[in-house]
Amino acid sequence: MFSIFSSYISVDYFKLNVKKYKKEILNLKLKNNTVIKSNYGGWQSVSFEIIPDNFTDLFNEINNRVKKIEENLSLSKELKFHNCWYNVNGLGSFNRPHVHPGAVVSGVYYISIPKNSGSIVFVNNDLNDFNDFYGSVNKYNEYNSPNWIIEPKENTCVLFPSYLTHYVEPNLNKKERISISFNYGF
Repeated sequence: MFSIFSSYISVDYFKLNVKKYKKEILNLKLKNNTVIKSNYGGWQSVSFEIIPDNFTDLFNEINNRVKKIEENLSLSKELKFHNCWYNVNGLGSFNRPHVHPGAVVSGVYYISIPKNSGSIVFVNNDLNDFNDFYGSVNKYNEYNSPNWIIEPKENTCVLFPSYLTHYVEPNLNKKERISISFNYGF
């Protein structure tokens, strides 16, 4: 975990069987229409308020990481799973800038990530009004950059504060990018 924009971002690699998740999500996609939220194109599932049965091993791993963030933030209340949803973004699909209101920690777990299928970009809300600041930076880093880009990798989980504005770049690959997004809160 590292600090970014006075915030935290955790990037962890999991050793899980992504093939079973991919199969489950693509089967659901065949039977259901997309939900439109921040997604432009692509497919997004309905929100699940209970952890789906076939994903309990994944959420056991995520729960362990969320618990560490809870401890680092010295919270007086326990963070609990709020919801999750599945994302399948084909060629040209992306997600507009957004936040996750009503949550404390949000995240995304990457299942299938073809090359050039779009990075997640975090916007430095702390520096919105500092246009002159950018001309004075010698080398950009996680403290002074206007944006922070994380290139997704298969079987990787990214956790971040729910208030942190972020978006997903367009998928430039003909193969689909598949992920699970989720929220934790009180």
